[in-house]
Amino acid sequence: MADMRRAAAILLIASMLAVLPGCKDRLDLEDITLVLMFGLDLDKDNKLVIYASSPVFNKEAKNKNEVTQVNAITLRQSRGELEARVSALVSTGKLQCILIGKKLLQHPEWVKLLDVFYRDSKTRVKARLVAVDGPVADIMYFAPPDKRRLSLHIANLLDTAYERNLVEETSLWEFHRQLHERGRTPEMTELRKNKREVVADSTALLNDDGKYVTSIGIEETELLQILQKDKKSDLSLTLVLPEQEKAGASFLYAGSISFYVLDIGRKVRTAYTGGKFRFDLDFDLEIRLTERFFAFDVLHDAGQLEAQIDKRLQAQMTALIAKLQANRMDPVGLGLHARAFQYAAWKKVQDHWGEAFGQAEFKLRVHAKIVDMGEIT
Repeated sequence: MADMRRAAAILLIASMLAVLPGCKDRLDLEDITLVLMFGLDLDKDNKLVIYASSPVFNKEAKNKNEVTQVNAITLRQSRGELEARVSALVSTGKLQCILIGKKLLQHPEWVKLLDVFYRDSKTRVKARLVAVDGPVADIMYFAPPDKRRLSLHIANLLDTAYERNLVEETSLWEFHRQLHERGRTPEMTELRKNKREVVADSTALLNDDGKYVTSIGIEETELLQILQKDKKSDLSLTLVLPEQEKAGASFLYAGSISFYVLDIGRKVRTAYTGGKFRFDLDFDLEIRLTERFFAFDVLHDAGQLEAQIDKRLQAQMTALIAKLQANRMDPVGLGLHARAFQYAAWKKVQDHWGEAFGQAEFKLRVHAKIVDMGEIT
């Protein structure tokens, strides 16, 4: 009886092992070209150039990063061209970044190039999409001696800038969502290379079709995140208050004040009258002072200083909205409010929301509250 039970147990285990997935498709690391960063650009003849950056694991190699460059009609066709030049099979399962030159981003149909990434289940859809101000080759072939492998350095640089609210970060998956969301327009981080280093200090703004339109710097990106109510951590702003500025040229702006935005309260009221959408935006900001270049009795006259900050922030945020309207872009996502609260009117303009956003009317108010003035008053 015991032998029969033992035989039955062995048979059951054997049956279970038979249906378990095996290692038939296993690939050893040394047999893989692990692409961590792709680059897409147009050359001087407007032909597509594709770059692939991969780590080199061979101990005998002096250069620990391999960059391969090919011309191709599509990204899928480029795979064969890449594998004809590298010593192992190409894999995109650990892809970190896709760098795209501005020249290519200005082409109305560049988005079609991404189709291969969305269809390949082995591609990492969390890979970051990044605009490049200048030739993509300048970054792909950059080899700083004081940095880790460039593909990993770029990925960490983007994450740090995003966490500090300096840029907007967009993954393959997030870009797909933004592009097909009619109530907003897409955005992505923008990189540039100077003589010494790669810098992430801009955000590229795209239209409804994903075509590049314009860029905004760190200050405007921070204001955009207030408009979006989408800050990742304490957001740091520096303003020059006209009421505190003194006459005379100097490298110091005497009316400067810096603070963290600790919390954002946003109210959006949406209406449709006279053939136009109307948005009433009201922001309540809790702030902590971190720097002040002028004498002021914050302890007793906080309300006066708050009013000056409100006025300056309101002017800057209004100017940013005017810039977005002039370019027919809505990265704030106010089209979502139009769809939710004025659906009948929204339905008529949903296929060209950028135009409707450009004609909308705005009222914007900012109410800053100093909740911490620092260790000294």
